[in-house]
Amino acid sequence: MNIKISEHAAQRMAERNISEDVVRRAFDAEDWESYDVSEVDEFAVIVTKTINRKKWCFVFNWETATLITCYPRR
Repeated sequence: MNIKISEHAAQRMAERNISEDVVRRAFDAEDWESYDVSEVDEFAVIVTKTINRKKWCFVFNWETATLITCYPRR
């Protein structure tokens, strides 16, 4: 899947030490552990995936194919 990464998402990825390559591979695989529609934005979905034994959430706008942000689950 060819996704765009927003400036905000790129900043958060850098802060949280997750590379663009890792994120792009996660979206290429599309084997999400969970998939929910955001309660705030009908075009945003929240997907989770475990990467290197750490669970991550990715907020993605499916209409524009843009990653909005990502964060590790606690």
